Amino acid sequence: MTWIKFALWLLGIYTTYYVALIFWDYLRTNRGETGVDKHELTFVEDIEPVKSHIEEVTGTGKESSVAFSGGVSLKQLFNLAREESVEYIKSVSF
Repeated sequence: MTWIKFALWLLGIYTTYYVALIFWDYLRTNRGETGVDKHELTFVEDIEPVKSHIEEVTGTGKESSVAFSGGVSLKQLFNLAREESVEYIKSVSF
């Protein structure tokens, strides 16, 4: 038996197997179908919209387009490193 013959036999067996699985699944889903999908999921949530307080906290919005990013400037980062407020691994040249 050559490699090509072996590969063709293997391909034929896999193809037959998967066609049989698809055919079996098709027969199972069509049996007893009433026209209504019994497996439909529905979710009902009572969610009320809440007004965002970002506009109230930022004021006019002229300071920055990003609200509450948690970021600091590079100068503030070096000051925090000097004060040892942040943990850094490598040495930082000031």
